[in-house]
Amino acid sequence: MTESYRPKLADYFDEMETKYGHDFSFDKLTDDELLTLEHLGRHAVDQDTQVSWQEKQNLAPLITLIELQRAKRGLRRHSG
Repeated sequence: MTESYRPKLADYFDEMETKYGHDFSFDKLTDDELLTLEHLGRHAVDQDTQVSWQEKQNLAPLITLIELQRAKRGLRRHSG
């Protein structure tokens, strides 16, 4: 990933940090926030050519945690 490029996932995490601060946890996210996070994470890993291979590897645990949280809530995967 180039120095000046920021995927939408990074911006969304900034929004969540502003909203939740140090109290951030997947349990506190709304269903819509969780599904948006999953969508943006999968886009960064699967489709964003400006995200490096190493960054994609680093994001894999995030996708796993989101999947677990989605299953815990009984949510279907984001279709977008």
